[in-house]
Amino acid sequence: MSDRFNIKEVFNSQTMRGRANVAKATWASLGLVYVLVKMHRRTSKRRETKLYCKGCQQAMPQG
Repeated sequence: MSDRFNIKEVFNSQTMRGRANVAKATWASLGLVYVLVKMHRRTSKRRETKLYCKGCQQAMPQG
């Protein structure tokens, strides 16, 4: 690893800066999970809408 980046110093629980970094990383990971879940739900809804005929609202035959 690089000499500049030491994960123990960046996320040190004894300092205010380290605690702030832990909080920022937590919020960033929660935001990333939220975005990924939203993207997954949107693509699954698109797949479901392609299975129906727009004009008649009946299920289209698979084939």
